Amino acid sequence: MKKIYQLLCIALFSVVLTSCHDEDVNRAMTLTGQWQGDFGMFYEEEYRGQILHYDSYDTDIVFYPQYDYATYGYGKQVDWYDYGPYERLYYRFNWEIRNGVIYLDYPHDPQLNTAIYDYRMDLNYFSGYFNNASSRFRLRKIADYYDWSYYHNDWDYYYWTSSSYYTRGEAVDSVEENNDAETLENGERTIIKRGNRFNEKIQ
Repeated sequence: MKKIYQLLCIALFSVVLTSCHDEDVNRAMTLTGQWQGDFGMFYEEEYRGQILHYDSYDTDIVFYPQYDYATYGYGKQVDWYDYGPYERLYYRFNWEIRNGVIYLDYPHDPQLNTAIYDYRMDLNYFSGYFNNASSRFRLRKIADYYDWSYYHNDWDYYYWTSSSYYTRGEAVDSVEENNDAETLENGERTIIKRGNRFNEKIQ
């Protein structure tokens, strides 16, 4: 009797795992593709003794699956700025959906690593919360990975380095990666912080 009970428990556990995986596959299929909207990104720079803060007004972000119907993959992100020395900032990241949670990992910018909970996502809109944040982001879908006929663009592959910026005049790459304070080629401006204003913890 005990052995039968154990076998039933194993079978039930397998069904639960399969069900969770199937749900993650469905979520991943919806997530993959190109999205656009306010993702809450910002950066701060030190310039001639002053700390200046700039909020992005828009983000283009693409989620690619590692293979068709995979629950993980990689992505590209570009944040757009109205003000400040940099018109746009680029990032590469890895993503995974595990038990319903979306994890974003930025290998060259670990301070941006985050997880997305309590989200809503369909073929048109994607909104949710980063970690325990109090503000919700909202993106609209531009193109679906499984229907690239409406794919928007890929923003000049030339600039897709590990961590690069585009000034209001010329492209400038960071001198060192994995460094919170990055001195750029002009020698005067130093990015001291990059982050997401929607990713602030609830007090």
